[in-house]
Amino acid sequence: MRNMFNAAATMGQLQQRMDLTSNNLSNINNHGYKSRQGAFSSLMYQQVDNILGYDQDSPRLTPEGIRVGSGAKMSSINMNMTTGTPEQTDRPLDVAIGDDFRFFVVNAPTQDGEVETRYTRAGNFYLSEQANGDMMLTTNAGYPVEGQDGPIVFEGDFEDISINEQGEIEVTRGGESAIEATLQVVDIDNTRVMEPVDANSFRINEEDLEVPVGELVEAVAPEAANLTPSALEGSNVNMAKEMTDLLEAQRAYQFNARSLSIGDQMMGLIGNMR
Repeated sequence: MRNMFNAAATMGQLQQRMDLTSNNLSNINNHGYKSRQGAFSSLMYQQVDNILGYDQDSPRLTPEGIRVGSGAKMSSINMNMTTGTPEQTDRPLDVAIGDDFRFFVVNAPTQDGEVETRYTRAGNFYLSEQANGDMMLTTNAGYPVEGQDGPIVFEGDFEDISINEQGEIEVTRGGESAIEATLQVVDIDNTRVMEPVDANSFRINEEDLEVPVGELVEAVAPEAANLTPSALEGSNVNMAKEMTDLLEAQRAYQFNARSLSIGDQMMGLIGNMR
């Protein structure tokens, strides 16, 4: 029975939608997280012509035929890149991005031991002591943060450190302050070329692109960075919307499960006919 195949196919896709929504809700307190939404499309349908061989005057016929669908599928997953609400932390190494489609640049190791460039909006940075006593600016996962002149590393004998609105890192030594590095901030307008690696970092898969990465990533000048010091960008997950989407998906899943159950009962009745 076609309705059983349709229901089974749609239930699998609805499960993916519920997983996606649940993932959004689980990351609602993750700084820099961007919510994901699934887009659905209809699967192939069959045009059934019920005119030939029947009475043309019958009111029960549909002259244009009947479209019998095969269910639905999740065709794509889109990221909502709108800026989340900044949360004040009063921590000198925290910094929030104030514009959409803007990212910090970090270097992360791959499974084969190489280093790849990733992009993140999570500005909760830390200092990691190196073997020679220097301090490297890293993410909360320990990945080096990229500056305009490469990974940001300082000599360890400083008294204070902070990040200003332009992404400049001000270091105090012997009572005197100086700018020793500047965060690399970039704009990526076409976020469809980005794929999530974890909760709040993304990569650009160069193999799938028809244009060089350099044409997609635009460096931002420090005076236009528009950063908020001592703050972190909150997740842009809308709990009310996500809960509504979850309930809709659950109800649609129940309807399809009921359709599958009714189809099974009908097959049983047909099998018991004498």
